[in-house]
Amino acid sequence: MITNDAARAREFAAEHGPIIYKSFRGAPHASDGQVAAIWTQPVAEHEIDDSVTMTAHMFQAQVLKNADARVTMIGRKVFAYRITTPDGALDWRRGDWGALVHEPVDVPKPIEAALHAYLDTFGLAFGCFDFAIEAETGQWVFIECNPNGQWAWLPGAEAMAQAFADKILEGWWS
Repeated sequence: MITNDAARAREFAAEHGPIIYKSFRGAPHASDGQVAAIWTQPVAEHEIDDSVTMTAHMFQAQVLKNADARVTMIGRKVFAYRITTPDGALDWRRGDWGALVHEPVDVPKPIEAALHAYLDTFGLAFGCFDFAIEAETGQWVFIECNPNGQWAWLPGAEAMAQAFADKILEGWWS
């Protein structure tokens, strides 16, 4: 749910709890060079107050997960990595990036087909899709198509850069 209505956010929390709060974007670097960001975090119904009215906020049902998946689609090419944190952190961006484990992962065929359909529907040649992988079932739960689409930090970055170059040489924008 995206809202700036505190009552609606509390209703969402009561219906879908436990929930998480997720900011729309990171903040600029602070004077010490660190990124000043509000990372994804749990929020309880009673913690939602009128400060929510200041701007739009994103609330989601919390997924009990053991990993995340980042699926980068460039044209018809699929690059997918399972991301795990040594401490099981809710938001892998929060901790030590050097301790993250990135493993290539096969995207379930129905999900891959849905991601291609997503890109086709919106006329896109590129998308970075985020999923939570449920701890108990291994089911992939869609989180978002990331509008910022970072991928250069992933192990397959060189192959992704080549896929971008190939798409540009094809003239995909025309």
